[in-house]
Amino acid sequence: MNTYVKVRAPATLANFGPGFDVYGVALEAPFDTVEISLTDGPSTVTSNMDSLPTDVNENVASYAAQQVLDRYGAGVHFDMRVTKGIRPASGMGSSGASSVGGAFAAAALCDTIVAEDIVLAAAEGERISSGNPHADNVVPSYMGGFTSIVSLRPFNVINIHPEDLHIVAVLPDIEVSTRQARAILPETVALQDAVSNVAMGSYVIYCLMNGDYEGLSVALDDRLSVPYRKTLINGYDEARQAALDAGALAFSLGGSGPTVFAVTTNTHKKEIADAIANAFADKGIGSSTYLTMVGSGAQVVALE
Repeated sequence: MNTYVKVRAPATLANFGPGFDVYGVALEAPFDTVEISLTDGPSTVTSNMDSLPTDVNENVASYAAQQVLDRYGAGVHFDMRVTKGIRPASGMGSSGASSVGGAFAAAALCDTIVAEDIVLAAAEGERISSGNPHADNVVPSYMGGFTSIVSLRPFNVINIHPEDLHIVAVLPDIEVSTRQARAILPETVALQDAVSNVAMGSYVIYCLMNGDYEGLSVALDDRLSVPYRKTLINGYDEARQAALDAGALAFSLGGSGPTVFAVTTNTHKKEIADAIANAFADKGIGSSTYLTMVGSGAQVVALE
């Protein structure tokens, strides 16, 4: 068993248009960093954010790590340090990245890298955050690229690594909790909306497998969650139109929001980011922009 490990796990955009609770993409940046050192004393967890829990059973990263260590670590104790680069409640998979970081770091500590175990442990970390062990953020954060969850038990995930797919993500200064975003969704949907999402979901996979990124202008249309969740984000429609006018290929909502994102080529990223930020500014809302691209997933940075 190793005695120290440092990993990083990236932000993600869950749903990626029509893939509600199924699709997700990993970003190159931003990311969370998790460090674990073995210790003789009781396990501890600290962070660069005072608002995060310091109880190892309440912090998503330490809880996910403990799930792995309970299976492979033979009762070892650890000191954990979580450095957050992803704002909580951002719609960029903040808790998912921390959960993946904790589970992946613990697995690397034990020299046991089993994708299914890491993902399931990270999903349990998500349960601490949202009350539901969902995996549409943790799977892409760990595996990278685009992911589509077929099932978790047995573990079956479609993983596509599209080349040179650029993303402009903009996080407005609005708070939307995952619980709030789920509560606004209807219990039932119209049949034609369900049919549309099946069609668009199929087209998303076709576009990514064949490098037809212009096709995403059609494929990212969602009728199950975005029409309801966008009402929680003042300026969403204006930001979408501004992005498309600036040359974006497609525009949608990151997970439960409030992050919005545009798919583009590298040529127009800055103009699109400015257009979206200005649309929110016109509503009196500040924002943070990320000029990034689809990334490769969680990585071990150091191991001793």
